Amino acid sequence: MRPHPRADLLVVGVAVTIVVLIVVTMPYVPCSAVTCGPEPLTSVGISLLAAVPVMSYLHRWSAVVAAVVCAVLWPIADRIEDVGMGWHVALPLVLLAVTVAVARLRYPAVVAGAGHSTGDLGDVRRERPPELERLPSITRPVLVGTFLVGAALAGITATLWHQAAVTAQEASSSVIGAVVREHHETRIGVDLDNGDSYYLEVFEPADYPVGSRVEVLVDDAGLRQLSSEPYDITVLLLPLVTVAGAGVALLVRAGSRRRVLRRFLAEPQPVRAVQAIDSGVEIVVMLTEPATAARQFTVRVEPVPRAAEAGPATLYGDPRPGEWCVVVIGRQVRVPRRPIGKVSKIPYELALLMRAS
Repeated sequence: MRPHPRADLLVVGVAVTIVVLIVVTMPYVPCSAVTCGPEPLTSVGISLLAAVPVMSYLHRWSAVVAAVVCAVLWPIADRIEDVGMGWHVALPLVLLAVTVAVARLRYPAVVAGAGHSTGDLGDVRRERPPELERLPSITRPVLVGTFLVGAALAGITATLWHQAAVTAQEASSSVIGAVVREHHETRIGVDLDNGDSYYLEVFEPADYPVGSRVEVLVDDAGLRQLSSEPYDITVLLLPLVTVAGAGVALLVRAGSRRRVLRRFLAEPQPVRAVQAIDSGVEIVVMLTEPATAARQFTVRVEPVPRAAEAGPATLYGDPRPGEWCVVVIGRQVRVPRRPIGKVSKIPYELALLMRAS
């Protein structure tokens, strides 16, 4: 059965709660007390926290894998980069547990208000679906997924390369003492011991009281940086890792759908006579037997140039959310593009009227 669509909001809620909890409960340590150096592993871990909800919407089991990596990476990053997260490193385990639960959650077997199952309605024969001329195209999701992954990896590589280059520049620079002269918005004015004066960007100017001494990294290439706040652009990994996760989820979803459809076509499926309205890009299917179970749902199909038409058709498959179905109209087998979505109950009188027409 199809995963319950609203369940993904639970993953989003847990991820947001973890972020808020970290922001509220993590003690603030000024960079003047502990050098605020680049933390690429921690940045990737935080990025995965954002990527998991996005991936859950696209393909839930790929989101589970991302949550596993997140849960493993956090304690490693905390130990290597000495972030001091303490008990917070266990928070991704909560996200992992919720993501697994959501990935396993499916639509209930009974549709609300219907009073009975959306699966087999009465005794129906089972036959293998007719052979499709071709499987639905997955070129678009594969191209989009590949582009997202490629672009994100290129961005991640460029970010880490630039960060490494600047870190090497800082390591080879001169360290000159200075005195804080003034605060100016997000910058502090400093007077260097060699007589030069500069304004330097800092995280929090109040951490550097006027008159306090600081150390400034200086080189001939124009580097002017507090030694306690070295250059750090690893925050750019947040959108890049999220985009890469979305691309991976798209690729996995495309492959998973293709694999499930092949299995569907290889096995006997329930066969029913239905009424269908074919618009060329989708088919609205109405199932009117038995009398208490009039159903309507839409099958997205490979587009064909034709005017909308209605008439009797044959349905292969169970009319349940998330299941594949094949519709045969006359002798034409329509190629489904994706599993069916919502299955609605319609007034039986309307179903009979449309069947008669």
